[in-house]
Amino acid sequence: MAMAQLSHTGQKHKTSKESVLFPHKIATDQQSMVLVKRLLAISVSCITYLRGLFPESSYGTRYLDDLCLKILREDKSCLGSLQIVKWIQGCFDALEKNYLHMAVLAIYTNPKEPQRTELYQFKFKYTKDGPQMDIVSTKMSFAKWVSSEEIKKGSILLIRKLYLLMQNLGPLPNDITLTMKLFYYND
Repeated sequence: MAMAQLSHTGQKHKTSKESVLFPHKIATDQQSMVLVKRLLAISVSCITYLRGLFPESSYGTRYLDDLCLKILREDKSCLGSLQIVKWIQGCFDALEKNYLHMAVLAIYTNPKEPQRTELYQFKFKYTKDGPQMDIVSTKMSFAKWVSSEEIKKGSILLIRKLYLLMQNLGPLPNDITLTMKLFYYND
């Protein structure tokens, strides 16, 4: 469902799935919606994979140019990955209805006395050109991503920034809690 690992290879792994993941042109609101959903899923997968939250078996692999993308999937042997996939699907439903204002993914230590360790905010706006997504982290801000003619280039840049952020973070403690909160537009 989503993505994560960045790796550089000498070869480019171009497949027909690549154009499905990141179309070269967005012509309709529906295409824009699909792309925003994929970027959300890819971003959450990137965070969970690179922070080592789930086993390797919880991820599938896709390639986009020199990026090896680890895609979070429903792994029945890992209840945590199943829960995250359900949360992402809930976000998709709210996005389709133009309700979702923000999704917040948070990592806490000590569930009895929660202390937030990391926080990732995904903010959404709905325009006549389709939905737009902006990502903010407690550790780093990302450039605003808006649909444009350079969809693939902007998407790869977003993924690389997430990867760089994850590289600069120290290891997480063994006992953590992962939460996702959704915020909706009032109307």
